[in-house]
Amino acid sequence: MGNEVTFFVVEDHTLTNRGIRELICEREHYDCIGYAFSKSECLEKLNQLSKESKLPDIMILDLFLGEESGLDILREVKEKLPSINVIVYSMFAKPGIVSLAIEGGAKGFVLKSAPESELFSAIQTVLNGETYVQQTLVAPLFTYKTIFDGLTKQEQVVFKRLIERKSRAQIAKEMNIVERSVENYLSRIYSKTGCKNHEELIKKFGE
Repeated sequence: MGNEVTFFVVEDHTLTNRGIRELICEREHYDCIGYAFSKSECLEKLNQLSKESKLPDIMILDLFLGEESGLDILREVKEKLPSINVIVYSMFAKPGIVSLAIEGGAKGFVLKSAPESELFSAIQTVLNGETYVQQTLVAPLFTYKTIFDGLTKQEQVVFKRLIERKSRAQIAKEMNIVERSVENYLSRIYSKTGCKNHEELIKKFGE
């Protein structure tokens, strides 16, 4: 592996954040150069590291940071600091979430419930320039893609935002349409996905 692999952890639970850092640092050749509990702290620290030309090789990112979305962090980091390889390490890994993360620029996706070796496999694979999705998540991802591809472009936009836990009002505002139109899209999405309501859709694709 050569020299030290530097990494940065973004996780809002104090003990989990510390646990991830300690777990990785137990291995040789790994050096934690920072951690954050929120989006603002993460971007502030990474900007500082960037000024010092010390950006991490890997960022381990949780997806749900209290009220904040790790997907927002992911997109901003990939836009401003594209050299950082982001591995999502999450309790939530339904196919809609995995798809959004990979689309947003994540190079890896591992469940927190997976064995430790899975996380290290992901790190190794990503450092070798490849994408790593935990094997158990791959088949559901293909099924999801088939369903997703059956939606119209507008339905896809609504569907993605719904999986990101956005409200109908937020979706309407972001898409510059009235809430009634969002409702119409949703009823068609329910019909095409076989879900009865919002809750069932999130449970099936977005938790």
